[in-house]
Amino acid sequence: MHNQYSVKNKRNSNLVSAMCYSKAPKMNNNDVMSDILLRLPLKDLVGCKCVCKWWNTLISDPIFKLNYSLRNPQYNISGFFLQKFLYLELHSKLLFFPCEGRVDAAPKPSLSFIEDDKGVCIQHSCNGLLICSSFRCGEEDRKYYICKPTTKQYFPLPNLECRTVFGISIAYDPNRSPHYKIVSICDSYLSKNHRQIKIYSPVTGSWKPSGKPFTVPDEDMLFNRGVFWNGSLHWIGMGNLALRFDPETELMLTMPMPPTQRKPGYFGESGGHLLLVEAYGPLTAGFDIMEMKADYSGWFVKYHLNLDQVARQCRAVERANRLSILHIVHNHVEDVDESFIVIHVPGEFVSFKLRDYSFMDLQTNNHVDSGLGLWYSWEGVYPYTNTLFYL
Repeated sequence: MHNQYSVKNKRNSNLVSAMCYSKAPKMNNNDVMSDILLRLPLKDLVGCKCVCKWWNTLISDPIFKLNYSLRNPQYNISGFFLQKFLYLELHSKLLFFPCEGRVDAAPKPSLSFIEDDKGVCIQHSCNGLLICSSFRCGEEDRKYYICKPTTKQYFPLPNLECRTVFGISIAYDPNRSPHYKIVSICDSYLSKNHRQIKIYSPVTGSWKPSGKPFTVPDEDMLFNRGVFWNGSLHWIGMGNLALRFDPETELMLTMPMPPTQRKPGYFGESGGHLLLVEAYGPLTAGFDIMEMKADYSGWFVKYHLNLDQVARQCRAVERANRLSILHIVHNHVEDVDESFIVIHVPGEFVSFKLRDYSFMDLQTNNHVDSGLGLWYSWEGVYPYTNTLFYL
């Protein structure tokens, strides 16, 4: 585990020394100390957890976390990482687009703080945590890390001890539990169509098999694109099979999919809603955004997008011969629907509201080089919310 904490000047150093050597029982005033800690920047606050047990207890308290989030809304930045693999590059190419909050509070689009001589890339994201792995290597040499990019903390996970990892995902809901779990879909010794679920818990610090190996049909299941929603992880495939797994009960169940032959154009969660776009052909004419019912009884059309209306206002969309959906944000401000979508057309990223097609500015602290001719899709997008979590 790597905690990066530095006292920047002598004044801060004196403050740290004074507070550290004060004994909590003697002061008997946690409120005063909490008020001081609430004023610290996030990176310094995380470092203070390592100074003494008293500080660690105060900072780890759920009420303190809530108060810190309310007092420091600029750290509640949310947005998405955009990842692309470049030939002969050690690290994957990352961009970060904030959806709300200040651009300067967004995490830097770099994983170079993770010390791995094979480079690193993102495998999954969930509520402020990332699963990353070694980049250019075989599975036998691949290492996995849980990390938080805003504080540059990371922790290597134990070896999975399997030949193939088809997917690895985080299950973490800070509103339900302070603990996360990591779910991996591995190969099985039984056959090439069998899969074994393994679960990592930071409480035990080890992997354990969950249930018996299960079979999957001979179709492409997107186990590398798990979506955490409603307390479970969800996976879809290129056919009609869709699965959901509850890491608490350790039950794997199926869920319905629209009975059509298609390929997924988008699958993700936002604001407590599970969303799906099916691609029957090019998306340039328009498409439906569907939402799963809370009881898993089926999908319904949440929005229908007519891109002809969008094209009239945006020349990049008008002349596009293809487009991809990157991210959909479900957002309501009081009674007004402020949900929006981010799409990629050749050479440009475009964002507009779903209710009236009004365009939105995409802010980023990255340099976007459209001249590279890179093509992005939802499968390279990793939503991120900077929750107050410490590794």
